[in-house]
Amino acid sequence: MCLIVTLVMAYFSIANFIAGNTTAGLLQGVIALLFLLLLIRTIYVTIQERKGCSVGGCKITESIANLFRKKTHKDN
Repeated sequence: MCLIVTLVMAYFSIANFIAGNTTAGLLQGVIALLFLLLLIRTIYVTIQERKGCSVGGCKITESIANLFRKKTHKDN
């Protein structure tokens, strides 16, 4: 969704610059860049979560959490 909005806003920005509407073109260009930044951050967060890494700095990764998990003994 972010990619579609980014491409549409970039297209409108270029079209407005060609038509001579610099204010509208500049505003839509800024909006397109912000959506692009949002898209890049979302991709980065998704990759880091798939690796099991912390993105926010307050989560413990799965590998470290497994070291401190209590071991249970099964009764056979």
